[in-house]
Amino acid sequence: MAAARKNRKSSKNKRTKRFLAIFFLIAAAAVILIFTNGYFFKANNIIINENNRYSYEQILQASGIVPGGELYGINIKQARTNIKEILTYTDSVKITQRPPSTLKIDITTEDGLFGIMLGGDYYIISENMRVVEKIKVVGSGIYNFAPPENIITFATHDIQKCYLGEKMEFSDNDIYDFLKEMAKFQRENKNMHPDMPKISSIDITDKFRVTMNYEDRFLVKFGIFENISPKILNSYEVINRLPDYAGGLIDMIDGKAASFTFHEDILMLYGADT
Repeated sequence: MAAARKNRKSSKNKRTKRFLAIFFLIAAAAVILIFTNGYFFKANNIIINENNRYSYEQILQASGIVPGGELYGINIKQARTNIKEILTYTDSVKITQRPPSTLKIDITTEDGLFGIMLGGDYYIISENMRVVEKIKVVGSGIYNFAPPENIITFATHDIQKCYLGEKMEFSDNDIYDFLKEMAKFQRENKNMHPDMPKISSIDITDKFRVTMNYEDRFLVKFGIFENISPKILNSYEVINRLPDYAGGLIDMIDGKAASFTFHEDILMLYGADT
């Protein structure tokens, strides 16, 4: 009997110890869980790559992400959409969650290259033909409006779609191809002809009578829109042979020989049937 009571007592002690061990294990797990929720898996460390167009604060605010929020509770897809819709020069967004508490945002942006006046608004378009900015012009006066620096204004009647943040569409694909060739020319020759006047505007309302304005100093008539890159290089050769004070009309329509006519104010000629 004594041995039986001793065995029952020993068994009870083992159960008690096992219970206490499980209790303390659960308690420890709860403490760890509370500690983890309080200090880990929170977006406490938000890293944003340096960008020459948008600041850290602009990107963070546009994303809608709240510092200190649940790291894995963030809607990454919505944050990317927010950034691209608000910061319209943004080309791509990558958001990475790194436990225990780091969130990294990398964005790339595009530069504006072209511009077009539609109604009372001026739209800036990137090299990839995406509309990256819309400037309200009506209030400040259309005729007094000066496009941003290094933006080439173009005129055409073939716009089919022009919405901020989306790619521009044309009813005539030739216009799209022309502008893409111009973009490629600008990219490849950006620093090759620093002394040449820059192209300020292009009139392609008639693609068989393309006209370009070089810094309000030269008006160049190219004729048909095809092979525009070598034609621009040829126009540089013509300008190189002219005196520094010269300005006027350069006619290259026949594609063989260029003629130059001095004119004090080429803006009077721009868009005219000269």
